[in-house]
Amino acid sequence: MTHSFRTCAGGALALAVAVAVAVAGEASATSGSTPDPARCPLKASSTIPSGEAWAFSDSGAPSNPHPGISSTYVHGRGTWTHGHGSGTICIEASAPGHASRNLVLTVTGSAHISTEITRLGHLGVGLVLNVSVNASDDQTCLPGTRGTTTLFASYFEGHFDSAQFHLIGSCAVYDYKFSGPRLLALIARDGGAVR
Repeated sequence: MTHSFRTCAGGALALAVAVAVAVAGEASATSGSTPDPARCPLKASSTIPSGEAWAFSDSGAPSNPHPGISSTYVHGRGTWTHGHGSGTICIEASAPGHASRNLVLTVTGSAHISTEITRLGHLGVGLVLNVSVNASDDQTCLPGTRGTTTLFASYFEGHFDSAQFHLIGSCAVYDYKFSGPRLLALIARDGGAVR
């Protein structure tokens, strides 16, 4: 899938977000029947918020080294209006022979947008969001722990996005970075590219 929604507004953008969000909703709905305090609350949706919105999803191992982690599924969506971020991010990490670990992050506080920047050798837009752990089934990574999530969405049709997590203390084991063709990232204003 290419990122044709980078240069056109409306339908293609909504379709790309709907695909990412629908996959996220299906993944969270099939994660098991036992109540889990860290169960992802994101549900499938075919709409994106008006105004200033962000969304992303990725599956597979992180781009940076994390020995023992065989796969992850991360996804999130929300808004970044008037320098304030909101939304939800879910992380599921799996290691052979171990139960998966799940985190739910709440996006709150300031959000910093940077337009016309170059990352990974490509021009695009970056967004830094403040996060805190809302729920966790990892007893060493406690609710309330703070951190940041940094998104980069490339302009044009190339698919060169990234998502970087930075959490403090014992939650730092979840400092994952994602980039590559599986990652879909969106940073939009009223359905169009942010410049």
